Amino acid sequence: MDAQLSRIADKLTQAAADPRLLESFGAHKHGFQLNPPLSESTVAAFETEHGVALPEGYRRFLLEVADGGAGPSYGLLTLADAHDMFADCFAGHLTEPSPFVPGIVYSDDWWERFQGPQDRPDPIQGTLSIVHHGCTSCTQLVISGPGRGRLVAIDFNGVPAPYVQEDPDFLTWYERWLDELLAGYDVAGFGYKLPGDEATLLGILATDPSPERRARAATSLQCLPQLSPTAVQALATAAGDPSALVRATVLGCAWRSGIPIDAAARAALNDPDASVRAEAISVLRVLSTPDVAERARALLEDHDREVTWRALWALADSGDLTVADLAPLAARPDARARELSLYRLAEARGDATDLIARTLADEQPQVRRQAIQAAEKRDDRVLLPILQHMIRSETDTYVLINLRRVISAWTDTPSINQTS
Repeated sequence: MDAQLSRIADKLTQAAADPRLLESFGAHKHGFQLNPPLSESTVAAFETEHGVALPEGYRRFLLEVADGGAGPSYGLLTLADAHDMFADCFAGHLTEPSPFVPGIVYSDDWWERFQGPQDRPDPIQGTLSIVHHGCTSCTQLVISGPGRGRLVAIDFNGVPAPYVQEDPDFLTWYERWLDELLAGYDVAGFGYKLPGDEATLLGILATDPSPERRARAATSLQCLPQLSPTAVQALATAAGDPSALVRATVLGCAWRSGIPIDAAARAALNDPDASVRAEAISVLRVLSTPDVAERARALLEDHDREVTWRALWALADSGDLTVADLAPLAARPDARARELSLYRLAEARGDATDLIARTLADEQPQVRRQAIQAAEKRDDRVLLPILQHMIRSETDTYVLINLRRVISAWTDTPSINQTS
C-alpha cells in the first residue's frame, strides 16, 4: 500500500474513533466501516464484461482498500451496485463517452440539451454511480470520455445542475472528504464544494475570472465550521461583485448562515437585479435588524414577485405586518401576487374581513382557495354567510373542499356535501 492509501487508512481510523463524526450526514449508514477489497480477478472480470478499464485510483482503492463502505453521505457503493444503480441503462452504456468534463458550467436545462447515442438522453453513460446521496442525487465517476477519472455531482431531478468536481482523481477526492470531515466542515454539501481552506476559497472569491467559480467559492465557505472576520468582510465586499450571480449567491449564503453583512445587504436593496434585492432583504430578516420592517415595507411596491414575497416574509417575521400592507398586493393584476398576499394574512395585524370578502369573489380559484384559508386561520366567522352562499355556485373542486371544511367546522356539522 503506497503513501496515499496509507494516509487514507489512518484518517479513516481517526474518523471511526471520533463519536461526534457519527452525527455527520449519512455516517449512521456506514459507521466509517469498509467492505473487504476485491480480488484482481473480480475487478478484471468486471472490466472485461463491460469493455472498460477502471480509472487507476478507483481501481487501486477497490483492490487495496475496500469495495465500498465509508464515504460521503451514505457511503461508497460496491462496484456491483455502482453499475446497477440505474438498472434500466442501455446495454454497453459504460463504453459510451461521458459528456461531463471539467471547466464547463452546466445550466439547469442541461438534461434537455444532452443527447446520448442514437439521440437517447442518457446523462449517466460512461459513468458509475459511486455514491447515492439520497433522493435523486448521486456522485458519478467518469469511466469513459475526456473527463475520465473525474467525479461529477448530479441531481437527476435536474436541479442543481451537474458539477464536475475539481479533484483530479478518485483518491484525491476521497481523501479530501476525510480531511474536511476531520476538520469539522459540513460535508453534507461535499459534492458541490470547491477544494480548499478559507484562504484558498477567499482567493477564488476575490480574483477568479469566472463568476460561476466565484459564486461557488461563496457557497463553499458556508461549509467551513466557522468564518474569520476576514472572511466575513470578504463576503461583504463580494456582495458588490460585478456579477449579479455572485452578488445574489453571496447574499443568499449570508442569510442562510446568519453571516452579519447587513450594511452590504442594505446597499443591495437598490440593486438593479431582482434576485439580489430578494436575497438582500432576507439578510436583514434573518439578522433581525432594527430597520427590517421599514426596509421591507419599501420593497412591497417592487415589480418583482419574489422580492415582494421576501419583503412580506421579513415583515411577518418582524411582527410588524399589517392588513394595510397586504391590501394593495391583494388587488394586483398578478394572480400569484394576490394569492401570496392572502397566504401572509394570518400573520397581519388589523381587521381583514373586507379584504377577505373581496378576494372570495376573485376570478382565479387559487386566490379564492387562499382567501378561504385566510378566513379560517383568522377565525373570521363574520364571513360564514358569504361562504355558505358561495358554495352554491362554486365549481372548482379544491375550493369546494376548503369551503366544506370551514363551513363544517364553523357550524359544528360533521360534513357538508352541498352543491346547490
